[in-house]
Amino acid sequence: MRFEHKVRIVTSLIFLGLALVFLRLALIQTVQSGPLSSEGDAEHFNILSIPARRGEIRAADDTALAADKNAFLLYAQLPKLPTNRKSVADKLTDLLAPQIPIVATDSSPLTPEAQTQMEKTVHDNLDHDLLARLDTQNAVWVNLAHFVSQNIHDQINSLNIAGLGFEDEQARDYPEASMAAQVLGFVGSDQNGNPQGYFGLEGFYQRELAGRPGQLRQEKDAFGNPIAIGSETRIEKRDGSDLITTIDRSVQLFVEAELSKGISDWQASGGTAIVMDPNTGAIVAMANFPAYDPANFSYYPGTLYKNPAVANLFEPGSIFKPIIMSAALNENVLTPDTHCDQCSGPRQIYNYYIHTFDNQYHPNETMTEVLVNSDNTGMVFVGEKLGFDKLYSYLQKFGFGQKTGVDLQEEEGGALRAKGDFYPIDKATVTFGQGINVNALQMVRAFGALANGGRLPIPYLVSRIIDNDKVVNVPHPLGPQIISPTVSKTISEMLIQVADNSPEHFPKDRLPELANFQIAGKSGTAQIAVGGSYQSAAGTIASMIGYFPALSPRFVILVKLNEPVVRPWGSDTAGPVFFAIVKDLINYYGITP
Repeated sequence: MRFEHKVRIVTSLIFLGLALVFLRLALIQTVQSGPLSSEGDAEHFNILSIPARRGEIRAADDTALAADKNAFLLYAQLPKLPTNRKSVADKLTDLLAPQIPIVATDSSPLTPEAQTQMEKTVHDNLDHDLLARLDTQNAVWVNLAHFVSQNIHDQINSLNIAGLGFEDEQARDYPEASMAAQVLGFVGSDQNGNPQGYFGLEGFYQRELAGRPGQLRQEKDAFGNPIAIGSETRIEKRDGSDLITTIDRSVQLFVEAELSKGISDWQASGGTAIVMDPNTGAIVAMANFPAYDPANFSYYPGTLYKNPAVANLFEPGSIFKPIIMSAALNENVLTPDTHCDQCSGPRQIYNYYIHTFDNQYHPNETMTEVLVNSDNTGMVFVGEKLGFDKLYSYLQKFGFGQKTGVDLQEEEGGALRAKGDFYPIDKATVTFGQGINVNALQMVRAFGALANGGRLPIPYLVSRIIDNDKVVNVPHPLGPQIISPTVSKTISEMLIQVADNSPEHFPKDRLPELANFQIAGKSGTAQIAVGGSYQSAAGTIASMIGYFPALSPRFVILVKLNEPVVRPWGSDTAGPVFFAIVKDLINYYGITP
């Protein structure tokens, strides 16, 4: 090899080596600078995190629905403990076990015998766990319990057991216990052990509520001791913002009470009730059962965490009929007095037959009577007059298949299938609320448009955010005009007739205080589809939705009961709950006819 070639090879290797060195330096300064800087900081500084206060969630009257409270971490310094660890575990268990909620795996009510057995199981399991922790090998100290209350802290201190100690910590407190649980959500821990909001408002507004923790960095010597003349840097914490919600605490309480009673009376598996102002979209109350205690969420089944009012989809049944009727009115293809010439018997759609719910038929009935009689064959007639292209367009305009935009983390908007995927039978059944999935709040929003003059409201729960004494009013404009104000008034007048002329809807004999009020309402009973078919054994979704005062509405109300056993019909089960809530609202707000 010639000398010049050797020089070129050596030179090339030198430049390659230098390039690798520079590349490594660049890597250290960019990609790895964060971790290396952190390691360096840990070597030379004591770094203390200063936790920020998590913001409160408050009701409309400014009372706290969720707030931080002082609590304690109980720990044990093992070398200092008495030798009889079993005695220590037993004493602690007797104080701590009664604080643990006793909950069935399906959150159903427990018999006294089952309650006693579960209490014993919880006590024994806690005693075993505490003893195992106290007997931990090769450890100096161990955690025993988080979020110990002041009362239990004082009782444990009074035992004078050497080796037990406490550290201050913050716990999330829900003063109203399980009230509005699925609206609020809860605070758990993220993968790094930091507080993290999950579900409901806690999850949706995590960034605003969490704030920003502060930090104190103090230079230390090789032994970890602060250097008196060393550098010290302090980054101030920023506390989380407070949320002021639209929830009226009193309304929430009596809505939950009426819903719970209805579920018990009709032996339903659960239910939802919503009260919303149709003129603004403000949600005044949102109740769900079964519920859970957000302060003790880990003791409850995870299936209860999501808010059924927005996370669960169902076929609405007859409460959907006024939506389709309003679309036909808005397109001027019929009037309230148009007669149905296809309502004298079952309607055949290819190989399928559509019947009325009671197999009673009403030849030549008007459109108002179609709603009063809740006539499925009449609604097929309406759909044919409207035409499927326009019908589908109104499904989109009313927001079905789309999220409502409410400020809750877990909303499920569903999916409106493509227009071409509707078979003739689907085009018929959708007119009376079968073959389409909605969530409860979507129905409330749609009825809000019927009530308020035709504009689609956007539901919301937070009206103001308070950020370090700065009050920010959250804007909540109404959505687009869906139907005309004239049609809104017309459909309202028709729904007044539905309420007034359906004795099972409007129990004036049982609630005479409602006799002078005009209430627009419609009940619904939808079979539950299992494996693509409807089976009577699967039960029903029973519902009632409406608004009042009908021609100057203040509230839209929906009540939904899941699988009522005693009677399946919405008018019989959800109806009484609906009108009980109306009566409570009249009394609470002092509304006059």
